[in-house]
Amino acid sequence: MPGSVLGNTVRRVEDPGLLVGRSQFVDDLPIDGALHLAFTRSPYAHARLGAIDTSEAEAMPGVAGVFTHADIDVVVPALMVVNPQVRRPALATGKVRFVGEPVAVVAAETQRQAVDAAAAVMVDYDPLPVVVDPEAALAPGAPIQFDELGNNVIAGFREDGADPLADADVVVRGRFDNQRIAVVPMEPNVIAVVPGEPFTVYVATQMPHGWARVASEVFGFGQGDLRVVAPFVGGGFGAKAGVAAEHAVVIAVSRALGRGRRHDPRTWWRCTGGPRSSTPSWAFAGTAPSPGSDAAWWPTPGRTPGSTPCWRPS
Repeated sequence: MPGSVLGNTVRRVEDPGLLVGRSQFVDDLPIDGALHLAFTRSPYAHARLGAIDTSEAEAMPGVAGVFTHADIDVVVPALMVVNPQVRRPALATGKVRFVGEPVAVVAAETQRQAVDAAAAVMVDYDPLPVVVDPEAALAPGAPIQFDELGNNVIAGFREDGADPLADADVVVRGRFDNQRIAVVPMEPNVIAVVPGEPFTVYVATQMPHGWARVASEVFGFGQGDLRVVAPFVGGGFGAKAGVAAEHAVVIAVSRALGRGRRHDPRTWWRCTGGPRSSTPSWAFAGTAPSPGSDAAWWPTPGRTPGSTPCWRPS
């Protein structure tokens, strides 16, 4: 079947195992003695964090440890860093900024024990105002996600000088509403960690080499000290293209306790990436064809200053 950027045929070799159920995904891997992790997550979209009481959870059967940001101070860089000042810790501190943000994590002997203990972690939230419309978020007085920025503009670019659309014969302006979308692979994000030499990570990822590079930078692994294995992956669609905050927490807990960790997909199905939408405004501009030419005007987005009209044969 076609499948190469070079145009040649690429024979599928993975189908037989998938068809008969022999192929192994991360959650199918036998890892003896592994602990299971479950997260305590914020029910609020925006709130100040107060006290976090883990004492009841720590005393529950099978629990090997309960961790908060005070224990795991790890910041994972975003897949594409737009503003280095905007940093998201793997476990929330100070405030939470979306529903489902991890606040604490429990490691236990079984998945059920971990889930039950995570529900027993008591968190003091002070709810803050929220805004769900991107344009309303830019209005004066709108609730601010990152107080140190002073507003909700994470990054922007504007070139001073002449209006790039000033000499256009035609300018068409429009507002385009994109519906909310979400990637929903059959297999959610999942990771299993086996400490040792090398430190081995089995992770459902679209980019194992990039994943290994970022994880090595965050945790200081030397060359050859970290082995990343991407077994069969049940879909991605962009949701498995980087090191997630939960990934970093699993590694940190494993290093702290010295035992294998399995982050069961059934305990963090919400971490596959939330729906998103956008409402961009665009201006298209172009210069009318010269009399007698065989070209037809083809608009180019004039959002970027200095852009030039684009032409195609009629």
